[in-house]
Amino acid sequence: MISRTSIAALSLSLLLPSCASVFNRSNQPVKISSNPSGLSFKVTNSSNELINSGVTPATVTLKTSASYMKPETYTIAFSKKGKDIGRQNLTASISGWYFGNILIGGLIGALVVDPLTGSMYTLEDEVSFNGPALASIDHPTSGRLAIVSIEQLSAAQRARLVRI
Repeated sequence: MISRTSIAALSLSLLLPSCASVFNRSNQPVKISSNPSGLSFKVTNSSNELINSGVTPATVTLKTSASYMKPETYTIAFSKKGKDIGRQNLTASISGWYFGNILIGGLIGALVVDPLTGSMYTLEDEVSFNGPALASIDHPTSGRLAIVSIEQLSAAQRARLVRI
């Protein structure tokens, strides 16, 4: 026979707020940095919509969920002087707090609140991009050594390269 206490405890556990929505937000700040700093970036979501843009280092606020029970995926494109130099993906993952719903018994939180709000997912706090060497070529008489990517050389500069 089920006691009133058991029924009350079960009812209360169904009404408790979901764990992930208490500890996570559906929008999270993400720091975007690069080496070298000062690179332009554009953040697009899984629908290829432009979400944010700027110059590194910067902090942007991104949604964790694309839709019900679907984490959001972002592509961050880095460029220098309009030239695309690399991309990095960022995908939301299930938060450990989401599993607190199982322990507490928050069925409503696990199946309704956290998935609808996006709180069941979390993003990395920082995305760091290591770009190619972007130093400009100095005049040969300057006595400075500069390392550059071959894509940055003009046709005339490429013609003067010597294979070793």
